[in-house]
Amino acid sequence: MTIEEQPKNRGHVLPDGSKMKVPEALYDINVRRASHAEEARTLAERHLTGTLCSVSKQHDGHPYGSFVTFAMHEGQPIFLISGLAEHTKNLMKNPKASLLISDNASVNPLASARATLIGQCKRLDEEHIEAARATYLHHHPEASAYVDFRDFNFFGLEVSSIRYIGGFGKMSWFEQEDWISAEPDPLNEHAHDIIQHMNEDHADAMVLYCQTMSRATDVESAIMTSIDRYGFEMDAVLPTGTHPIRLAFNNEVSTPDEARIELVRMVKEARKKATSSNA
Repeated sequence: MTIEEQPKNRGHVLPDGSKMKVPEALYDINVRRASHAEEARTLAERHLTGTLCSVSKQHDGHPYGSFVTFAMHEGQPIFLISGLAEHTKNLMKNPKASLLISDNASVNPLASARATLIGQCKRLDEEHIEAARATYLHHHPEASAYVDFRDFNFFGLEVSSIRYIGGFGKMSWFEQEDWISAEPDPLNEHAHDIIQHMNEDHADAMVLYCQTMSRATDVESAIMTSIDRYGFEMDAVLPTGTHPIRLAFNNEVSTPDEARIELVRMVKEARKKATSSNA
């Protein structure tokens, strides 16, 4: 397994020449969380569009970016592309390619998660087309209008290396074996609804979590920003600004009901802590 984390001694240089200090985390940084490979796989499963970069045939090997639709099939992105498209012509000459997938879910776009998948993008063999077709049309039913056109073919990106950036200061390289062995998060399809419910109906619980289970004791408000099988993350607003907080579940979850049980358990625990500290 080859994973290269961002070196700890790197940092931004301020206008006065000094290094920018990394703010102290207000939670246990060793709390359980998904690996970068798991987060990248989940990101890829969550999205259906990205930027496919190929080696330009017309412009002397320059990178050529194309907005494309894709679907994840057996661990690799698959594409239905026309032979008339510039990127298809590029791939037929040189299969080296990358696919950029981005969340774009944050107020600050550069704080969003993104992954660049690097590998060889080749036309799928005949024996793999039927299964790939079913997967692709499930995610892109509109493609049924042109899937049988003679100039359209299925391609797959054989991922060999991945660059993952989960936000500021959270980045690494990892390789094919990590990508293949990583599992997308089982809450992926339900995360948005859970987060929306918690933020709309249980804002008080988020504040209580921060006050009793982190060092953000002077929290003014908090919102849930993500949830996964291992725990969840919040943005806590303090007098000093907005700070990330991550808390872990006692038990790994795989369904919305299991997540609800853990969240309720944690609220009860937080209330007990708050009561005892005020006694």
